[in-house]
Amino acid sequence: MAGIIGVTGASGHLGRRVVELLLENVSAERIRALTRHPEKIADLAERGVSVGAGDFARPDELARALEGVERLLLISTDDLHPGARVRLHRQAIEAARKAGVRHVAYTSATRADTNPVSFMRDHAETEAALRESGLAWTFLRNNLYAETLLMVAPVALQTGVLQLPAGDGRIGFVAREDCARMAVAVLLDPAHEGKIYEVTGPEALGYAEAAAILSELSGRPVRYEPVSPEAYRQAMAAAGLPDFVIDAMTSMYQGVAQGVFDLVSAAVQDVTGRAPLTVRQALEAQRAALQPAG
Repeated sequence: MAGIIGVTGASGHLGRRVVELLLENVSAERIRALTRHPEKIADLAERGVSVGAGDFARPDELARALEGVERLLLISTDDLHPGARVRLHRQAIEAARKAGVRHVAYTSATRADTNPVSFMRDHAETEAALRESGLAWTFLRNNLYAETLLMVAPVALQTGVLQLPAGDGRIGFVAREDCARMAVAVLLDPAHEGKIYEVTGPEALGYAEAAAILSELSGRPVRYEPVSPEAYRQAMAAAGLPDFVIDAMTSMYQGVAQGVFDLVSAAVQDVTGRAPLTVRQALEAQRAALQPAG
């Protein structure tokens, strides 16, 4: 297979890592990196990667940027405004179809077809749009990133308490690195077309165990304290977060409490040939982010 491989969201953490891993396997001339911010990946262009504008909100421009691409990684957008993500994804899929893309690998979410979390229902609609598009597809249903713990770590490290409305729910946290390796494996081998992969880490942990890992790596005491959705919403509102973000995050943690993300699969090992990273291993690579400033 010698066609061009496209990657959307190439200036983001996952997209950039996918491009870097692709460069270890194919020539730079076979890679098209698409992003709303081409200036942020000028270094990849200097390495010979073709860089193009990849704004899902500009489907005609996106279709032109996708011309010649045979296989595409469609990384889901992070727009949490109600209805926005599905609309943008549908436009991206149509742009890919018009451009002659043959196969789309899509970064979806755990149990996308039944996931009750408000903003994750977008993934079920996107999967449906891909099924209806006539394009070959692969669904990479990534569990919650281990790295999302870094988002809640600053307050937890400052106060010593990680307060979330997640009950005793457990999560098959997956390292972003393993999601990138899964994507590359799927892009390089047509045998993965038509497959759905639940992409997880090797174990399911609750936030009490996650807090213990944060404490160990930071050297500061942290414990997990479940709180009610109402208390969480009030705390987030006091922090100045907009209502639509509070709604999304509250829904996600309630999904955790309901067991939606309590799933561990062998997909990473089976597809990449490498054991997935544990949460501790994933966060060790980011240990500097867990240390106090100064």
